[in-house]
Amino acid sequence: MAETANAKKTPRDLTEKQQRFRRLVGQGAREGAVIALIALTIYLAMALVTFTPGDPGWASIGHDTTVRNYAGRTGAWLASLLMDFFGSVAYLFPMMVAGYAVMLIRRRNDSLDLHWPLFLVRFGGFLLILLSATSLLSLYSVFGLTVSSGGVLGAAVSDAMVRFFNLPATTLLLIAIFLFALTVTTGLSWFWLMDQVGGLTLRVGEFLKGLWSPAKVDKTGNAAEPEDRTEKKARKEPPPIVNDRVEAKAAKKARNKTDRWWRRIPGLKRRKNAPERPDTARLEPAVEGMSARPASEPERLEHFTASDGIDDTMVDRKPAAKPTPKPQKAPDEVPARSFKISPFKKDEPTKRDAGKGEKQGSLLADIESPIPPISLLDPPEEHKERGYSEESLEHMSRLLEEKLGDFGVSVEVVEVNPGPVITRFEIKPAPGVKVSKISNLAKDLARSLAVLSVRVVEVIPGKSVVGIEIPNEEREMVRLSEVLGARVFTESSSPLTLALGNDIGGNPMVANLSKMPHLLVAGTTGSGKSVGVNAMLLSMLLKASPEEVRFIMVDPKMLELSIYDGIPHLLAPVVTDMKEAANALRWCVAEMERRYKLMAKLGVRNLAGFNRKVKDARAAGEPILDPLWQPDEYLDNEAQHHPELETLPFIVVVIDEFADMMMIVGKKVEELIARIAQKARAAGIHLILATQRPSVDVITGLIKANIPTRISFQVSSKIDSRTVLDQGGAEQLLGHGDMLYLPPGSGLPVRVHGAFVDDDEVHRVVSAWKERGEPEYVDDVLTGAEGEKLPGVPSLSEGGGDSEGDSLYDEAVAFVTEGRRVSISSVQRKFKIGYNRAANLVEAMEASGVVSAAGHNGAREVLAPPPPRD
Repeated sequence: MAETANAKKTPRDLTEKQQRFRRLVGQGAREGAVIALIALTIYLAMALVTFTPGDPGWASIGHDTTVRNYAGRTGAWLASLLMDFFGSVAYLFPMMVAGYAVMLIRRRNDSLDLHWPLFLVRFGGFLLILLSATSLLSLYSVFGLTVSSGGVLGAAVSDAMVRFFNLPATTLLLIAIFLFALTVTTGLSWFWLMDQVGGLTLRVGEFLKGLWSPAKVDKTGNAAEPEDRTEKKARKEPPPIVNDRVEAKAAKKARNKTDRWWRRIPGLKRRKNAPERPDTARLEPAVEGMSARPASEPERLEHFTASDGIDDTMVDRKPAAKPTPKPQKAPDEVPARSFKISPFKKDEPTKRDAGKGEKQGSLLADIESPIPPISLLDPPEEHKERGYSEESLEHMSRLLEEKLGDFGVSVEVVEVNPGPVITRFEIKPAPGVKVSKISNLAKDLARSLAVLSVRVVEVIPGKSVVGIEIPNEEREMVRLSEVLGARVFTESSSPLTLALGNDIGGNPMVANLSKMPHLLVAGTTGSGKSVGVNAMLLSMLLKASPEEVRFIMVDPKMLELSIYDGIPHLLAPVVTDMKEAANALRWCVAEMERRYKLMAKLGVRNLAGFNRKVKDARAAGEPILDPLWQPDEYLDNEAQHHPELETLPFIVVVIDEFADMMMIVGKKVEELIARIAQKARAAGIHLILATQRPSVDVITGLIKANIPTRISFQVSSKIDSRTVLDQGGAEQLLGHGDMLYLPPGSGLPVRVHGAFVDDDEVHRVVSAWKERGEPEYVDDVLTGAEGEKLPGVPSLSEGGGDSEGDSLYDEAVAFVTEGRRVSISSVQRKFKIGYNRAANLVEAMEASGVVSAAGHNGAREVLAPPPPRD
């Protein structure tokens, strides 16, 4: 039993010493075999080259014992045996042994197991080579050899065949056997050899033609290139790359033709864990390592072009680094399916503002300019072409089809779009296959393809295919300066232009906050949410002046947005107290109502029209007076000045951690936010809400209904993704700025790779703005509207705050003073309200002096008299 248990031990069960011992023994055996084969090769070559018929051998006659063979008596005897039986073909034996030695050296890091069926096939081919070669040498004297160069074996076989066939038929049959045996033994493809010779001939012909053709001289006197070279260069322009997929039979033939060298060695196979198909073996490192095939591996791809005499339905493969011959297609090979490798179209870059590609500017540079320059940001990085090679994309397409087929989903890859961060495979499902079935296999596909995550794009606008997005091995970093220097940002006239990052094709993505008109941002910790918010804020700070955009920033964590404290764009210091944040939202509602009244008086429909009318009136010398101004009744009218209307800036309210605010102040914030989100667009007030807890108690249905534009970074589950985007997909993002942007008026999210902003960049921009001016705070933002009953402002009915504004406050006071008894439970039962609201009402009565403070037993005394009765 102990021996059985030891025999079943796996490599994982072996100790480190046992594994080291096995490696040492295996290395010694391999190197010893190589040394022995090299010595045997040299020995056989010495014996055959220095063979002399007079030496004593197995068939020698006489008593001469003198040995002139360099290999000694044994070498002379062995050479005599081989030369007598096989003739000059005996020189193949040292060549075969040398081939084995070279094979062991090249595959010194691989496990070599003897595959007996393959070994027998190779050995049979070698025997056929001996028979056919010796017979041909016995029939004809070639290369200066005599007729007896075929040995005893060749003479016997050739005589027997000539008796059954005549001489021409025997020659034809022997040549056919020799060519077939050479293919079986070495794996040499004659079609591949013909392609090599043909391609070499064409290249030599084009080279000689280019040397002999006269060069044309243009009008400037410079020698122009010959026409054939010009046409050749034109042909080298990369056309749309189309790779045909051939049927199984044709693919098998192609694999046999492009077989690697290890298949040409008799009796060997690849590692046990590796598939035997050469193309699949090349695919493994490309998929697992997420990189191209190693450069050391020989290139054996067929390239089909129209110049080879093949019709338009054939393959037009993009040339590799080293062009290979172009074999003609077999007549029985009919293209079954094809897919297209089409990189995403990239917009042409434009010249950025001062500082593109330069080092960061000084904080004191260009202080006289109204807006800091983009050169304060770090310059964009040089993007290198990374990702998968063309061959890897082709293999991954096949592998994707195979893996989906393993799960019972029949698809066909029709197009591949490689990008800087991800690669999209567009697949066409078979009739009757539901998209939801493919979406549910996202994690299984990621595991099968050995990648971090796989995102399934169920709908691609304008196409009837399904997208499979697979991340590249190395992703490019998107700098904010790269997006801000793009044409789409510089040509945007809106001061509320937000820089998001690059799309999956590497093109800059920007958004207009005034058209959203509000934005909800969600994502887990570490997904890049705070960096994305900083990128949006910096894009507005580098686009607009304080006269155009003002901010109210709420930072419960006191870390992310506090860095902006002191910039001239702020209406109030960065808010860290949640009760003050509620007051700021109430002020926004009051400001929204005031702006609507002003716009109604002027007969305009939005803030842009209001500012335009005010500017036109001031330019005409007839400024518009404030129609809402009310004179002070205690002052003389002559001493009071009627103010003129000024242009109104956009107001952007940024809340970094919305969930924390909801937890502290409760439902009243939700009502205020809903109020602003419903009406504030025309008034120029916009919201940016960010949260790392996208649950339904934070992002409620009321908020989602009024904020249709959302951005979701990586979330932990599909439920969170549906909470933010109303659909899955955000849980399959890559993190570190990878986001899904749901534009306004669209139900299809767009994948964007967010721009990265370093803390040093934020400090530089903030310092530049502080050098340009100081903030002018509005005191009413945090304090002025707290105790006022503002029109249209929801009551503070839940949570903390001033409960005297509650609509039930007066009725509760009357109930308590008339009954002369007070308790939270009695108020709760009387008015059928919640415990929190009833407790707030009782505490408000205590603060107003209606009831006393709670005693040691919790009882209170009613101090105020009952209300007078009419």
